[in-house]
Amino acid sequence: MDSQKTTRQYMLAIIGLGALCLAIALFTFPPEKLSLQFVFLSLLTIAFGSRISIQIPRFKSHIAVSDTFIFLAILLFGGEAAIILSAVEAFFSSWRFCKKKISVFFNAALLACSTTFVVSVLRVFEIDGSKVIHEEAHTNLAISLSVMALVQFVFNSGLASIYGALKSGKPWWETWKTHYLWTSVTYFVGAIAAGILAELVFVIGFGVIIAAAPIIVFIYLTYRMYLKNVEMSLSQAEQAEQHALILEEQSRALSESEERFRSAFTYAPIGIGIVSPDGKWLKVNKALSEILGYTEEEFLATEFQSMIYEDDLGSTLVKLHELMTGKVPACQLEQRYVNKRGEIVWVSWSVSATSDHKAERPNLIFQIQDITAKKLAEEQLQYKATHDALTGLPNRAYFMARLEQALEKSFDNPAHKVSVLFIDLDRFKIVNDSLGHQIGDELLIGIADRLRECLRPSDMVARLGGDEFTILVEGRYEPREVVRIAERIREKFLSPFNLSGHEIFSSASIGILHASDKYTKPEDVMRDADIAMYQAKRAGKARHETFTQHMRDAVKETLQIETDLRHAIEKQEFDVYYQPIYSFETDKIEGFEALARWEHKTLGMIPPSRFIPLAEEIGVIDALGEQILRRACQEGCLLQQSAPEADSFVLSVNISCKQFAQLKLAENIKQILEETNFSPQNLKLEITESVFLEHTETAIEVLRQLCDIGIEINIDDFGTGYSNLHYLTQFPITTLKIDRSFISPIKENGQNIEIVQTVMMLARSLRMKVIAEGVETEAQYNQLKDLNCEGAQGYFFGKAMKFEEARDYFREKNRPPMPLPPMEEISVVSTLQ
Repeated sequence: MDSQKTTRQYMLAIIGLGALCLAIALFTFPPEKLSLQFVFLSLLTIAFGSRISIQIPRFKSHIAVSDTFIFLAILLFGGEAAIILSAVEAFFSSWRFCKKKISVFFNAALLACSTTFVVSVLRVFEIDGSKVIHEEAHTNLAISLSVMALVQFVFNSGLASIYGALKSGKPWWETWKTHYLWTSVTYFVGAIAAGILAELVFVIGFGVIIAAAPIIVFIYLTYRMYLKNVEMSLSQAEQAEQHALILEEQSRALSESEERFRSAFTYAPIGIGIVSPDGKWLKVNKALSEILGYTEEEFLATEFQSMIYEDDLGSTLVKLHELMTGKVPACQLEQRYVNKRGEIVWVSWSVSATSDHKAERPNLIFQIQDITAKKLAEEQLQYKATHDALTGLPNRAYFMARLEQALEKSFDNPAHKVSVLFIDLDRFKIVNDSLGHQIGDELLIGIADRLRECLRPSDMVARLGGDEFTILVEGRYEPREVVRIAERIREKFLSPFNLSGHEIFSSASIGILHASDKYTKPEDVMRDADIAMYQAKRAGKARHETFTQHMRDAVKETLQIETDLRHAIEKQEFDVYYQPIYSFETDKIEGFEALARWEHKTLGMIPPSRFIPLAEEIGVIDALGEQILRRACQEGCLLQQSAPEADSFVLSVNISCKQFAQLKLAENIKQILEETNFSPQNLKLEITESVFLEHTETAIEVLRQLCDIGIEINIDDFGTGYSNLHYLTQFPITTLKIDRSFISPIKENGQNIEIVQTVMMLARSLRMKVIAEGVETEAQYNQLKDLNCEGAQGYFFGKAMKFEEARDYFREKNRPPMPLPPMEEISVVSTLQ
């Protein structure tokens, strides 16, 4: 970019300088010089000057007539006339060959500058061309012409070579020497011609110029024709000589060629054989014998058809027929031969006919190259590209290609059915995390073997990646046959896997999809089979589910709920409902359990059992949990103030086990309590037993930090999860909340109360309190009271309610009883009655 900018700046500078020279020449041009002779010379120069040039034999140079006319203008009409004529002639000459304006003006300006410089040098040395001619001083004329030619050449070639050096980036001297040095001849010859014409004009008159013009053109054309004839004569002589040498060389090389051909045929690195039109081997080389293992005599005693692999013979004969009938000049094919040991040899086969035009049926030339190693390598690469390296099963790419082919068949033939089983292992991550990836890989290999055993011969099982497998079932079958495959897989997985001394049980969730005519893409089939598989996981794992349209609608709805859930958390659209907690000890409502509620704009009230697990799954449970806790603590202060006469106030808030993954959970809760000014002694956090399994180490530390703050911990839904009594002694637990599933069966006669009794005995032995959930009948209330249960909650005491309702309810239930009137007032009333 810098060189282009510099070149353009140089061109503009020359154009400006040339314009200045031209302007001065026009201003100082003597009017008396503007004669018919000058006009004629100008028209002659513009019309023919640059068009006529004569090449100098043996040189690269040409003599341009325009140079002669410009020098002649200096001698006859003075320097100003020559400057004007040179600029105009260069402009029209450049315009014929180049339409780029800056280049045209640059060439005109360049010649104007160089001519101006020539005129200036002549005047410095006081040389006047017209006077020299009139004085008939031939020595002075020769000097004048030499000075004009030399100065014009040096200045013009110098400026032009600077432009060429800037444009090409090469040194100026190298550019001038290579492209402009030889042009000096042009200037000197042009100057000599101008001198001769000037002398003739002085002696004869200006009419000699008019007469010389057609003669110059004629001489030019004659000379051009002469040069062409000379070149043609030389060319013909050289061609004759070369032809003789070629014939001699061909004669000598023919015998050498025949010998080389024999040697090349015999020792060629590829197999070559000459075969007769009826298939007989006529001649073979050593490489062909090595490829197929036959000797030359064994080749000549048989036909080529007997050595070709049977399945490839048909295509070979078709190709040969096309060649023999002239449809193709040659043919190539990859085919299989059978060598002498009976082994298959892959070869690249090329065949053409010999150039014997006299024969009606020419012989055939076979070229055979062994590509067995290449084909085996291609097969291995193809296998690796389409199969799983660990299990040896087809991979995702191969399975999807087969599925696409199966769908195309079913589209063409409705009787051809297609079904897919999408298999995902249950709890495979636990195996990897606990026993290592090596054992996990061994388990995947074992599972692949068992899946193969469950299939029909026409079915295909593939590994998609990780712990996901798929089975393709296609052809004529009944849908129940696909279900039986899933049942066989479940039965196979009932037996343990013995891996490096470890006995491991595994199970799988299976989604089944029967493709209909609506499925045109394999991706759509896999999507819906995957949906069915996840439905099987949600239904309890270790089972199979068949896809229905309802499943896809549910997935779409879940996806929409997921998006709306994120927005709802950002906009804090969740409500907190409060369910009363009743104390059997005080016979009063001692507090509330804060419950998250979400009223969707279009779907209505969405239960926590749906959006809480979703929040855990997509990783927003921390933000949701903190939002609910902060709201509950803010409103908890107001609830506590609504009934200040209550002995104590308890606010229970649920904490998801996923929140225990936070290292700063206790610190965040403490900060929320400080911001809301809610006392930690009035807060109880409820956790489930799954915390014991998922976050054992961190949970113990976090719970101890919470207890140090003054917060009590309750076990919610006790008895329904992973119950490890050992952890009850490690965790700082104060209360066990018995799940509603153990309360609802209780009857008036005391039936179905054994589990509750057991839990209460356990709690008392651990010095814990018990709260029963889901109390709905008076019988349940009475039985729990007889068992000395500390607390209860359920519809019997009140449903979950909004903050305003909970505040009124708490104020009403904890209002102190009206005092009895004095005894005197009672007596008076009785008397009056």
